[in-house]
Amino acid sequence: MRMKPILAVLSIMLMGTTLLSASACISYDIPQSDPAAASSDTANPFKEAQENTDIMAMLSHEPANPPLSDSGERKPFAYNGGEFRLDYRFSVTGDLDSVGFLLFLDGQPQPYRINDGSSNCAYCHTFDAVEDQEFAFLFEPICGKAGDTLDLTVVSITNPDFQPDMESTSSYGWYHNALPLGIEMCFNADAPAFAAAAPGPVEAFSSCSVYEEKATAQYVENDLAQAGWPDITMDTLDDGVYYNLTLGGDTVFDNLSAAEPVPMRFTLCGTPGARYDIVFFLDHRPIAMNGKTSSAVTLSQGGVAVAEGVIDPSLLGDLNTFYCVAIPAENTDTPFYKTNSILLFKEA
Repeated sequence: MRMKPILAVLSIMLMGTTLLSASACISYDIPQSDPAAASSDTANPFKEAQENTDIMAMLSHEPANPPLSDSGERKPFAYNGGEFRLDYRFSVTGDLDSVGFLLFLDGQPQPYRINDGSSNCAYCHTFDAVEDQEFAFLFEPICGKAGDTLDLTVVSITNPDFQPDMESTSSYGWYHNALPLGIEMCFNADAPAFAAAAPGPVEAFSSCSVYEEKATAQYVENDLAQAGWPDITMDTLDDGVYYNLTLGGDTVFDNLSAAEPVPMRFTLCGTPGARYDIVFFLDHRPIAMNGKTSSAVTLSQGGVAVAEGVIDPSLLGDLNTFYCVAIPAENTDTPFYKTNSILLFKEA
């Protein structure tokens, strides 16, 4: 994935079932309110906010010292062995409490620490929202051989530590919006065979599988429409990339009781030849899928890539944040996607 802009900018707004993506700049408007109060109403909690166009916060993030050619073009960052350091910066203005970051190297979740002298290696670190802050990502690459040039995708998550408690709130509202920025790493040395102190994935699926099935008119007209693409037809399916996530057979916007096993199904379809890595997260940690942290899929004409599994409630806590991301392997026109964050809860 080659995203030429060096700076990622996000003006946050509350979206519905579909979270738009951008490689350079995207604008979201958000309402001047907190996430929705707990309610038994299963209607889309984002509907009212979509009519509000007041911009309340802006987030930007970028490498602090990117290598540039004499003509000002961005060059890949060089990896020369050992622990890699990526100097980074972000800036937040407006009504935003914190920002977190996820890293993906060649589509796989990359654990990291930060240069504060005390942090442990984790998949997501949270920072207070400030107007200007510089720090460094420090990590041993989980993959890469000498001679490789791999994509490193930096994804910001707004207010990542927020979680509904099903008492005062039941929805994430405009929290947990994501904005990706892609850079390249050229490897002058092999990545370490074993990363130091790297956390493992979460075990949350009792079973999972990845396969392809044929797109049907029912899938396009029903599933994709529920996911936020009501105008897509079988004839226009190849013109973009589209996804749908269902839990327990339904499209879920905010929360779901997980007292019993929950069937999960994520589908991705569209532009033939587009390659993606699919990653599921629980509390910002990747969920193991047959022993791996990601699954690679290639979209085909008239096909639907399917990743499905069963969420095992015995492996969950009382409250857990669940979501899925789809990271494009290449092609600047292919969007990054993060689903809505969904609260999996157990009745008291």
